[in-house]
Amino acid sequence: MPADLREVMVDALRSMHFEVDALTDETPLGDGGLELESLSLAELVMQLDEFGIEFSDDEMETLSTMTFGQFAEEAARRKSEQ
Repeated sequence: MPADLREVMVDALRSMHFEVDALTDETPLGDGGLELESLSLAELVMQLDEFGIEFSDDEMETLSTMTFGQFAEEAARRKSEQ
């Protein structure tokens, strides 16, 4: 995944006041990790939308079960398909 896209994601989480210092690819987005709730996850997705990376509302539940690394790879895949 491009480092700049990963940095965008980390910066977005930081701006949302999530602790990202210990963030790894294995960190869950939801339970037991970042603890992103639906509104926070939607805000993160909206920030990625500015770069042409789109996720549908129907995908939100699936996204919440991903790790940061899985989410980052999926975002990169969608970006590369543009």
